[in-house]
Amino acid sequence: MKDSFDKLYKILQQDRELSPWSKNRTIQERIAELNKEVAEISQALDNNDMQNLHEELGDTLWDVLSVMIIAEEKYGANTKQIIENTITKFKHRKPWIFEGKKLTEEEELEHWAFAKKQEKENKTKQNPTN
Repeated sequence: MKDSFDKLYKILQQDRELSPWSKNRTIQERIAELNKEVAEISQALDNNDMQNLHEELGDTLWDVLSVMIIAEEKYGANTKQIIENTITKFKHRKPWIFEGKKLTEEEELEHWAFAKKQEKENKTKQNPTN
């Protein structure tokens, strides 16, 4: 899967560089398109249309990656760091998965809420002006 992800990401970077249409799209335009695609996922599920679901999931991935590429280009975002931060957040919010433990749904929700509260408190301590 990593190779496929890397290949798609590089194709979309190349598209952004070489396609005048793609190059001229703003991040706001791509986010609007992303929102449409997410709605189309829901519609495919409502229609129990698995072929369309696959297509819409692919379109959504395309748009998410396009937003990330524009964020790198225009706002200095670092996709690799974003992915690493997401992994860290996941591990903080769901550590039992990595420990081989099983939780009830209630325990999981409780831990999730506690972890999010800790994250918010840590952000406040790091940046007291927020």
